[in-house]
Amino acid sequence: MTAYRWIEASAPLLVEHAWVLRDEGGDREVLLPDGRGLLQLVVGAPGVRTDVLTGEQTDDASGVRGFSSRAVVREQAAPAVRLGLQLHPLALALLRPHDLLVDRCAPLAAVVDEADAVLARDALAHGDDEDAVRVLVAALVARSRTADRPAGVTAMAEVVAEVDRTRGLVAAADLARAQGVTVSDLHRWCVRLVGVAPASYLAAVRFAGFVREAAGPGPVSPRDVVGALQWYESSGPAPREVERTTGLAPAELRRVVDRLALSIAAH
Repeated sequence: MTAYRWIEASAPLLVEHAWVLRDEGGDREVLLPDGRGLLQLVVGAPGVRTDVLTGEQTDDASGVRGFSSRAVVREQAAPAVRLGLQLHPLALALLRPHDLLVDRCAPLAAVVDEADAVLARDALAHGDDEDAVRVLVAALVARSRTADRPAGVTAMAEVVAEVDRTRGLVAAADLARAQGVTVSDLHRWCVRLVGVAPASYLAAVRFAGFVREAAGPGPVSPRDVVGALQWYESSGPAPREVERTTGLAPAELRRVVDRLALSIAAH
């Protein structure tokens, strides 16, 4: 049995919310590429992440990751408790780890001191979820204050807010126009502060928003994703509309459905 808790926690441009998942093992979920990074603290056995399109597998242990461009299936074979801080898209630019960790994970030490990590881990192990969250959020806030704020953060934060408001269903040219800058300026901000070009950022937000609209909040199962995408395919959308709505080109959408269907059949 898996127990999921959403926890109120926020720090401007750093942390949007927190969650704790107590997993008895055997569950699988799809991690959506929603344009955001994640700080994760694990007590117990780490899970395994499998890239839906490439099949590449990596451990899902404690650490911090940045923008993800592809959906990943996460499987937990043994019991564990996981705490996650959903990071604002600009968080890593403010925290200044060695890079923005696009499609990669780094140890917690990249953004949290070992003493704070130990305190949070002990609290989580003893069921003090809110204390664990508080320690980690405070550690990120303290770290962000030691670095100069990169240029363009304020304007890019407004862009992020508009992307969220529209669920990514907005053109990069319109985002640039709203800020009174060129598309090239927006591209530079996005690459420097998020780690990817605007088109990749918007596609990730569209995909996550599309699936969330069908599946709701909380963990998303492979069946949830397959069901949402197959339902959309069956409606016969024009190829241009597929990418505009889901963030995936028609051929890529079909590959995601096929790979997830194979994964479901194997379990």
